[in-house]
Amino acid sequence: MTLETLSQSKPAHIFGIERKKVITDLPETFPEVLRRTAELFPEKGIQMRDRAGRVSGRRSYPELLQAVKESAGRWRSLGVKSGDCILLCLPTAWDFIDAWLGAICIGAHPAAIASVMGGLSASSNFAERLEKYRSVIDAEWIIAGDRMVNDLRKDYGDTLGAISYSTADIESQEIGEERLHEAKPEELAFLQFTSGSTGMPRAVMISHRMATHNAFSINEGIGDRYGAPADEWAELHSAWLPMHHDMGLIGCLLLAIANGIELSLMNPTTFLARPIKYLESLSGKKAMMAGPNFGYQFCVDRIKKENLVGLDLSKVGVAMTGSEMIRPETMDAFCNLVECTGFTPDKIMPCYGMAEATLAVTFDSNGAGVRTHLTPQQSGYHLENQEVVCCGIAVPDTEVRIANDDGETLQEGDLGEILVKGPAVFSGYYKNAAETAASKHGEWLRTGDLGFTANGELYIAGRFKEILVIRGDNIMPHELEWLAEEARGQGTGGERIAAFSVHRPNIGEEIVLVVETNESDAETLKGLDRAIKTRIGRAMSLPVFDLAFVRRGAIPRTSSGKIQRGKIKEDYLNQKVERVEFE
Repeated sequence: MTLETLSQSKPAHIFGIERKKVITDLPETFPEVLRRTAELFPEKGIQMRDRAGRVSGRRSYPELLQAVKESAGRWRSLGVKSGDCILLCLPTAWDFIDAWLGAICIGAHPAAIASVMGGLSASSNFAERLEKYRSVIDAEWIIAGDRMVNDLRKDYGDTLGAISYSTADIESQEIGEERLHEAKPEELAFLQFTSGSTGMPRAVMISHRMATHNAFSINEGIGDRYGAPADEWAELHSAWLPMHHDMGLIGCLLLAIANGIELSLMNPTTFLARPIKYLESLSGKKAMMAGPNFGYQFCVDRIKKENLVGLDLSKVGVAMTGSEMIRPETMDAFCNLVECTGFTPDKIMPCYGMAEATLAVTFDSNGAGVRTHLTPQQSGYHLENQEVVCCGIAVPDTEVRIANDDGETLQEGDLGEILVKGPAVFSGYYKNAAETAASKHGEWLRTGDLGFTANGELYIAGRFKEILVIRGDNIMPHELEWLAEEARGQGTGGERIAAFSVHRPNIGEEIVLVVETNESDAETLKGLDRAIKTRIGRAMSLPVFDLAFVRRGAIPRTSSGKIQRGKIKEDYLNQKVERVEFE
């Protein structure tokens, strides 16, 4: 079926799924959520897994509520006040959960960033990064690990060290008043940093109502395929995503707490060391799993079928994937890997979301697994005729439409920018009026993502803001990266490719590729160079100006695994890219 057949002048406007639970019957603030969950789901709770992947501790939701009350009391004893901004730099552990929820429940505003193992010596630029994030929100408090805090106090005693506290410092405080702040739904609850590639990060303002609404909407979006919200059939939500990332924080932690779902938390380092341990946590349970595309690819690269003997993934309800471009071949490879466990491809659930919408925007609730459609061949956009993944329809109370540069709604099958409207869409970036204004078109959020609709469902074609304009054509960088991967063939797993453009005087924008490799043989690298350039030239009729081979791990990534194209471009322009020479 062609896009012309599908269009028939239907507007590219998607409405949310029908809500099965009345939102007015559900709490709208964190304290209300914690109390309700403790009362209605006293037998459910949160499991914490150790480095070996074993359950090392568990709290019921009534126990969690008490821990948050005590944390709130300690925050007050430390001197933290309602309205204070707190920078949390802690790994997935009870310390993070207590600190984050406790801060929110006294009216303070926590913002989480990626933690670093050890002290400052473990990361030479950590102090600089810490100051960058602190300055964005004018944080009065920094909470980090013991070694990191000691180093900050020693090396930056008059600046960062003066406002840094360890979890031990918090634990040593007397438990003051355990009262939870009676917040209003529209009050600011916490700040969520966007995973920007370069420049100053932006802090998304998330209110109590936004966060709770999205958590309840995710519950229904996940369960739509089964005709019942996820909390009515899921025995377990097992998660390895970091807590500073919106998919881990909202899509795992808050989703489970708000809806009374048993949650199993694994530190990302454990998953990266032995991903099989994550799959083992799902075995034999009516479970939910989630992760970006690279997480599923990581399983494919690191797990052998013989490692799966004895695992039963037949009861897994959904395997959500989002946060970055979803690759059909990755999902196929994962399904082939775990086929022997009873896992079936229909359990894969592509999703679409962003921090500016708290998290979830759409879910593919069709229940048919990964479905794809050819990208439209449209004037003004130079896209290979490739298959892109369906991300379904909007979560309850949310609307999505495809618009042109003027904000006018396009028709089905037309490429344009994805706009979102709904109760979970943010009011703006913290103390950043210019970026806030640029992100809005009236009451609609401009996502910066390129997409189209077919049969009333959303398809993501790429990142609108990352479009490369080469000789008048709009080209998505991931198109070039995928073509390069095809030309390279099967790697050893984990090597990334970054595509961007550079301006050349009197010529214009030209394509540059940075390719990670473990190869060192000059003839092999020459062959790869030739194969990649030929593949792109034939597919897109475009030359590659430069191709730089680098060692595996040299391409910078965000904490959630996304390629930082802007950062590698900056390094390239500053001649900081360490090439693997082969000439």
